[in-house]
Amino acid sequence: MQGRPISPVNEIETRVTGRRVVQYIIDYAITGIVAAFVMWVLDRGSGAANAGLLLIGAVLSAAWYFWYWVYRPYHANGQTFGMRALGLRIISKNGGRASMLQLFIRGVLLIVDTLVWGLVGLVTILCSRYRQRVGDHAAKTLVVRARTQAMPAPREYAGAGQAGSR
Repeated sequence: MQGRPISPVNEIETRVTGRRVVQYIIDYAITGIVAAFVMWVLDRGSGAANAGLLLIGAVLSAAWYFWYWVYRPYHANGQTFGMRALGLRIISKNGGRASMLQLFIRGVLLIVDTLVWGLVGLVTILCSRYRQRVGDHAAKTLVVRARTQAMPAPREYAGAGQAGSR
């Protein structure tokens, strides 16, 4: 694919690996502390009542993770709290705003990316042209500097009409 970029976003805007590592540490601390607090508050020892409370705690924790990794970034310019602090944001690989589905896919695949103390995600980022982790590849998203202008891809970059054109 000579001469045509895969994404309308300049690769340099995705060279934020160091900031991403720090951002994930911040975000995991925030999400983990809140989820642990919820579980701690609902842990009442043992028995059937405690099992029910822990189930409620698991549902509340899942809702918290959904809010933090999907809902909030969707409504906050593609940023978690850690991303905001470090000047990063999530966009669609086509240059536009990331959709809720894309953010959900990214969020679910954090499970894969954090295997072996986060090395799966880090190695994937370092070996990727646009510094994408597994979740970014699956969701077709990019993490860029916050000041990057997200502009939808021109039709020729979006994959339409490439075969046999020119």
